[in-house]
Amino acid sequence: MQTEYDAMTVQKAKLKKTYQTAEKEAVEADKQLKNIRQYWGIEKDRQEATKQHKKQDVSL
Repeated sequence: MQTEYDAMTVQKAKLKKTYQTAEKEAVEADKQLKNIRQYWGIEKDRQEATKQHKKQDVSL
C-alpha cells in the first residue's frame, strides 16, 4: 500500500511539473503571437477597431 502511495506521489509531482511547464510555454507563445501581430500591424488594427466600436456604443 505504501509503495503504491509513493508511486502515485511521484507521478503527481511529474504531472505537476509538466503542467507548470506547459502553462509557461502557453504564456510565452501568447507573447510571441502578440509580438508577431504588432509587427504585422494586425494588433494595432484590432485595437483601433475595438476603440471605434466602443465609441459607437457610447454615442448610442
